[in-house]
Amino acid sequence: MTTPAVTVRALDVVVRIDLGDPGLLPAIEQAWHLCLAEDHEPDAVVRVPDHDGTPDSVARSLQLLTQSVTLAAIGARAGRDVMLHAGGLSHPVTGASIAYVAPGGTGKTTVTTTLGRGRGYLSDETVAVRCDGAIVSYPKPLSIRRPDGGIKDETAPGALGLAAACPEPWLAGIVALRRDLAPGSPIDVVDVPILDALVMLAPESSSLARLDGPLRRLADVVEMGGGLRLVHFAEARQLEPLVAGVLGRSR
Repeated sequence: MTTPAVTVRALDVVVRIDLGDPGLLPAIEQAWHLCLAEDHEPDAVVRVPDHDGTPDSVARSLQLLTQSVTLAAIGARAGRDVMLHAGGLSHPVTGASIAYVAPGGTGKTTVTTTLGRGRGYLSDETVAVRCDGAIVSYPKPLSIRRPDGGIKDETAPGALGLAAACPEPWLAGIVALRRDLAPGSPIDVVDVPILDALVMLAPESSSLARLDGPLRRLADVVEMGGGLRLVHFAEARQLEPLVAGVLGRSR
């Protein structure tokens, strides 16, 4: 018997998801709708983790699935691109894009959902930048934590008003986010010297050591983005003028 499967394209890597439970097909296709791909020979294969059928167990299984797809895609691209632990949005026509780098759980998804309507959704997890500044998008499901602060639900980008990016996004700006200000405080934007930028970004990258000349490649990304800026903020909406300015740039 053929195992039911869904094929997605993550960071331009073809990943086949073996379902195990055919009943999960609609949920996975909905959540991964911006990544669905034709059934080509896969670069990697992952399997949906087991669950006991309860809603909470299924939600945990789908969250683990997203992590598995991400790790498989990063592993396949290692040594090719600079991959930053970042969210990204782009201009829907010009492709001008911003990458906002931050540790997990510190606001990338909130920034994406707050400012993403009417813009191209690149990722809320990993932004890969090629040597020429082109961005490899990864419009994965967004992991939205429930109000009780417990389980996260894998949510379709379209359900949050997010749309696919234009076919050729490129890096127009890069910022490091720190959501560490008290409510009501004004946003604080600081230019980061290049050496400090490398120290700040290296821990928020994936497989950096696999690149030829890794620090040079990372420095090139910073330079292509017009330099790194460190942004202290309290609420995601405060970043709107900054994001609009970056996405308004011409190549």
